[in-house]
Amino acid sequence: MALGNQEAAVEFGNFLRATGQNRRAVEHFRDLLPTLSGELRYRGLRWYGVTLEQMGEDGAMKAMEEARRGYLSIGDRRMAARITHTLAASHTVHGDYNTAMKLLDSAIPTLAEESNQRPLMAAFCTLADVQVECGQYDSAAETLERAQAIAEGLQDAYMELHLDARHANIMLMTGDYGSYQELLESLADRSAAMGEPQVTEHALNHLANHQSRIGEHALAVRTMGRLRASTPNMSLHSRVVLGMMTLRRGDAASAHRMLMDVRDEALRRSAMNDATRALLLAAYSAYAMNDLARCSNLLSEALMELSALPRAQTRATIAPELREIEEMLAFARLSPNLAPLLEAALEDASHLSGNMRDDLFTSVMRLEVMTLGQELVLRDGVPCTMRVRGSVAVLTYLAMHPRSTRQTVITDVWPDRDPKKAATYFRQCIADIREAIGADVILVEGAHQSPEYRLSSKATVILDSQRVLQLVANGQLPAAIAAYKGAFLPNLDGSEWADEQRIHIREALLGSLHGELRAARLGREHRRVVLLATAILEIDPSDMQTEELRLDTAREVSGAAEVARFEAERHRRMN
Repeated sequence: MALGNQEAAVEFGNFLRATGQNRRAVEHFRDLLPTLSGELRYRGLRWYGVTLEQMGEDGAMKAMEEARRGYLSIGDRRMAARITHTLAASHTVHGDYNTAMKLLDSAIPTLAEESNQRPLMAAFCTLADVQVECGQYDSAAETLERAQAIAEGLQDAYMELHLDARHANIMLMTGDYGSYQELLESLADRSAAMGEPQVTEHALNHLANHQSRIGEHALAVRTMGRLRASTPNMSLHSRVVLGMMTLRRGDAASAHRMLMDVRDEALRRSAMNDATRALLLAAYSAYAMNDLARCSNLLSEALMELSALPRAQTRATIAPELREIEEMLAFARLSPNLAPLLEAALEDASHLSGNMRDDLFTSVMRLEVMTLGQELVLRDGVPCTMRVRGSVAVLTYLAMHPRSTRQTVITDVWPDRDPKKAATYFRQCIADIREAIGADVILVEGAHQSPEYRLSSKATVILDSQRVLQLVANGQLPAAIAAYKGAFLPNLDGSEWADEQRIHIREALLGSLHGELRAARLGREHRRVVLLATAILEIDPSDMQTEELRLDTAREVSGAAEVARFEAERHRRMN
């Protein structure tokens, strides 16, 4: 076959793939590949692998990897990086997030060098998906912002819709429900105006589901009415949402019938993920009717199907309604005939979200622990009322030192207290934390004589003290100074552990500030010297050497009012 004809044949195979004729494309490439060599062979292998992946058939990654290595052998780093991203996306679908992350780390620097930024934008989307699956929500949001900047530069409104859909998912995961609902409403309106029915359906489905879950049933019905008006042939996912909306309104019998209808239709279409999810929720509707025999039969079948799914699909199938069906799963856990099936089905989902199985039934929560200059805990953005003075200190200690015994906590946090009184006080703190945040936020494991305490692994804990250290380590000094609100756990006295943390945080900040101060002095940046010296004195008011340097420099570059203020501050410190 002539070279021009071979190239046309490769492009024809890609055309078949792009138009959904995957089976024809696979057969075409199988016949064609033995006749190809060089770059054309690598191009053919790429599209052959992509087609196999779309069909869920074996050999996809092997073909794409051969194509990647081929492009590297001829020095085409650009195409090799694109295929590396495709491989990363494939590993993401199969739940191998570590491999996907390594591949993306390899591909993104090369893609960033391209004048065509679309492959880089696609890689950022895959990276954000991986980060979300790994619970790295802040990093995922930053990645999406980088992709958003590219989409805006390209004036790609369609891609901006898909990026916003990902942003909405992060908002849902992090408990930012107000912004989540607003973004979904905007997304639905914009996609409808652009004539993008798939994005419109996605947004309206999730919006109706959210409204129904929080009890806004009339709003949810109106939202689904908008969807039915624009999409008469509703998807299986939309019909599952309708079933759950019906169940939440208290009509479990109708919900059960609707979900079983979805199950039957999904089986006819060979849409096994939708079929399994519908069956799982039909079991839950039977549980809501207190028909435990029917629930057990349906749940047994659903768990069998879940256990056969890949890890990523297991999580995707069960995650959307996990909080709602936890009670049914707890029932299954105590049923001898269901417990082994539950363990087999949900072990993978538990592993993927970083949780032990004994922690499976704890509600997902985001805890922000404020320890600098204050002692406060926010759960999903809402302040928790702590009644015992030492509760925040205990929560902080367990966040930093998981699997600690009671004696270890007492020794480090209250070393000077009477051991018996300290043990009683520790128990009061644990009870207070559980009452304020949730009964399962602290887990107890290990030997009865010396149990170990740890925070639930479904609690995403953010410590402001650790964030300051992270910002300093990343060279983000202005942000670190802004995040530092004062001494670590100011209400805790007599604890060497707390003193060490205070010293560590202060020294990290002051060390970086003094380094910047030295550089500013060498560069004769007098105004910057004054600002850096002021920041140092806010953290360490006893630093008289820096006090004198600030005042001397201010007399050269500052106005009379600022010099007078610095002189007054020095006078107060000296007296």
